Amino acid sequence: MSLFSDLEEIPTESGVYLIKDKDEKVIYVGKAKNLRNRVKQHFQTTVDRKEDKLQELANRVDWVITRSDPEALLLEMKLIKQLSPMLNSRSRDDKSNLLIRITMEEEYPQISFARETDERVPKSVYFGPFPNNTMLKQTAKLVERLFPICNCGRKMKQLTKKGSTTRCMRDRLGRCLSPYKNEISKEEYGKTVKNVISFLKGDVADLLDNIEEEMWTASQESNFEKAATLRDLVQAVRSILNIKDDVHSNQRNIDVLGHYEFEGDLALSKLEIRNHRVNNISNLIFSKEEEIQLQTTGEIVTLVYGERKPKFSILVGPNFVERFKETEEINIRTFKTKIAKSLIDIAEKNAHNEFQKYKRDLKHLEAFDTVLEDMKSVLKLDKIPQIIHGFDISTLMGEDSVGSCVVFENGFPQKKLYRRFKIRKTYTDPNDYAMMEEVIGRRYTSETLGSDPQPDLLIIDGGKGQLNVAIKVLQKLELSIPIISIAKKNEEIFVEWSDDPIELDQSSSVLKLVQNVRDESHRFAINYHKHLRAKKTQTSIFEMIRGVGKVKVQKLLREYKTLEKIANADVGDVKKLLSINEEIANQIISLAQIRIKKSPYDD
Repeated sequence: MSLFSDLEEIPTESGVYLIKDKDEKVIYVGKAKNLRNRVKQHFQTTVDRKEDKLQELANRVDWVITRSDPEALLLEMKLIKQLSPMLNSRSRDDKSNLLIRITMEEEYPQISFARETDERVPKSVYFGPFPNNTMLKQTAKLVERLFPICNCGRKMKQLTKKGSTTRCMRDRLGRCLSPYKNEISKEEYGKTVKNVISFLKGDVADLLDNIEEEMWTASQESNFEKAATLRDLVQAVRSILNIKDDVHSNQRNIDVLGHYEFEGDLALSKLEIRNHRVNNISNLIFSKEEEIQLQTTGEIVTLVYGERKPKFSILVGPNFVERFKETEEINIRTFKTKIAKSLIDIAEKNAHNEFQKYKRDLKHLEAFDTVLEDMKSVLKLDKIPQIIHGFDISTLMGEDSVGSCVVFENGFPQKKLYRRFKIRKTYTDPNDYAMMEEVIGRRYTSETLGSDPQPDLLIIDGGKGQLNVAIKVLQKLELSIPIISIAKKNEEIFVEWSDDPIELDQSSSVLKLVQNVRDESHRFAINYHKHLRAKKTQTSIFEMIRGVGKVKVQKLLREYKTLEKIANADVGDVKKLLSINEEIANQIISLAQIRIKKSPYDD
């Protein structure tokens, strides 16, 4: 789907989304309970440099629907590890990986976080690396929700001190075995640790088998309280990972095929289920123009798997059985349980979504085959506007004012050619006309930008006044370039050759292209404006702290980029980075946290 297609088309279900650049390379992977809302957030105005870079590079969004949010988290982790997207947070040269550590060298192992493996404690077991703190904490939170393993860390000495009555919060809530206080044997506690390790390895089937075995043993020994606790744990694991029926260990690995067909075009979706969860997904589209005959399950399997034979059984639904004739040598199964039906539903939903994306892409491309010719006719241009420049101004009471120029070629954004300008003149009152005059003048008199392709059309964000300013500038520069402006109130288009604005139908592809250029120039301008304001604010507030000067502030901002990241930073990391004491490091983090809550820059 094109970024300029309607984002409302993205489903509101839970799943994973993949943002791609113009070369179809995945640059960011994320997960969401509501895919549509989360993806929309990425394309709002921002001062975050990573989000700004994402908006600059993004060209397309794909998505995969999952059965639950935890399943989406596990699939997100897998895809990030597999694809290594450039904009997912990765370890910097001066930082180690983010890891979950199980301290196996201790009498009662605990779960903790680490940035690197420690050779002094070779018995510790590590899981990761995780691409960011959020995913690390979400995974740990999921583990702690399911298993009563200790996570007290350094506080353990204080809690286990002889005569101490102090108890950790998880112990009070009944979520920690607290072996030191509750006289839990090493063997008993070790079973919990073993289950945690199985879960983090992804061995969900082994985990369920282990717990269920413990549960029946406890029941036979008349330890009904323990059996009930283990039964609740089994139900929690199944609920969180959407495992609703009994699925034996020898059936935990399976492939699921779903399809969607319309007017001769066919979409196929394959889910790889490994250890009871979605491990991977792939989609294929076959157009009727390709004239590929698909009549049997054997033909489908050959197209999906190629020459290699499927390693696991293939699960399909009744619609698939009715559509394709069964081939004897292919191990095809139909569902008999609720969980199997839910997997087929997910596969068919993904096939349907892939088909819709394919059709939208075709429609989008077909529209752009004629939109430039239509634009030439509607706007009475001398030639087809292959190169379009869009301008906008962003300011607040005349301070930190900036201008932007975006470039579209053949209807598509060319982000490498975008330019931004910091307004040089100072205005006591906002003066959009004068600022627009400065930006357009600098854009077309700059020797540095002289090699950029010259535009066939200029689109200005604003009304008749902004249009007249732009015309005046080009006349002064003796440039003959057609100009239009678009006013946001009624989406009216102002032109040079008429005193009255043009009002196009909201479904007009010409209007949509003009709006795309306007919106992109606005986004690009306001992001730069917010970046300057935030940078200015961050610099001034931290310099108020005794012992922190300009050099330290610059170093801090180079490392963390935004107030949000400073607010969530580790005190020890800030202390080490700036060579300051712990008190000053705490002041910096506290000030960032206060500033976020009271930030005037969220408009």
